Amino acid sequence: MGPISVMLVDDNKTFLRVMAEFLEAQGDVRVIYSTSDGRDALARVPALRPQVVLADLAMPGMHGLEFIPRLRDCSPEVGIVALSVMDSHYFQNAAISAGANAFVSKARVRTELMPAIRQLVNGSQAEEKLPGDSAQSKETPANPSQTTESPTARRVMVMDDDAHLRQIYSRALEAAGYAVYPAGTIQEARDLLGRLRFDVLLCDIHMGHERGTDILQEYSQELFTSGAQVIMVSGQARYRDICEEMGADFFLEKPVALGALVAMVNRLTTRHSSLGAAAA
Repeated sequence: MGPISVMLVDDNKTFLRVMAEFLEAQGDVRVIYSTSDGRDALARVPALRPQVVLADLAMPGMHGLEFIPRLRDCSPEVGIVALSVMDSHYFQNAAISAGANAFVSKARVRTELMPAIRQLVNGSQAEEKLPGDSAQSKETPANPSQTTESPTARRVMVMDDDAHLRQIYSRALEAAGYAVYPAGTIQEARDLLGRLRFDVLLCDIHMGHERGTDILQEYSQELFTSGAQVIMVSGQARYRDICEEMGADFFLEKPVALGALVAMVNRLTTRHSSLGAAAA
């Protein structure tokens, strides 16, 4: 496998130079193009086909929140990491909502950027290896018997009405070795729970006109009996106490860091295995 191809888009030319040097020094990254103009980047992407684009949010002419959705439209598969000196939930949420896969504060690029880049690329490659892409959706298999999941793979349901976030979470968890079943509606989640046992449920609270907590209420006995671990997700921290009172095992506030998500699922499944072994 060759180096990860990266395009840099930032109006600060000093930052472009320093960042290019930093990335090239990693050994597994090749900076294929740098530009301070979002329009120039959009024109170059189809020919250069970078695997990852690093985009500053504050750029004159075409700011990052305008550039990111246009980039996503012209190159749906590219990994997009939004960068900003403004490290706040507002900018993180705005970047993810615009179509970025990840957000990294410029103050933390030396510690957080490469893990984000590698996670995006590894997740994308794991998805490309899934069989049957031409015959059915890359999301939930139509029939569990058609999957090629390992007999020892742990199943995770990813329930979110945002298709982009559903894909991001699924890629990260698939790359970590989990068998992932996405659900875009409460009914899809019900259908999956009716035919499969899951080790972990990742549930967004706002599911269109319904609530992810409905699943907790409807399937509380089944989830408890099977030992499934439930992670509730929301952009509003005020739901934390409500979810815990309803029996959720953990609560994550959006935007969710992929590394934190995978670590949490690893921890919950390990805890479940330990409890099961003790009970036996």
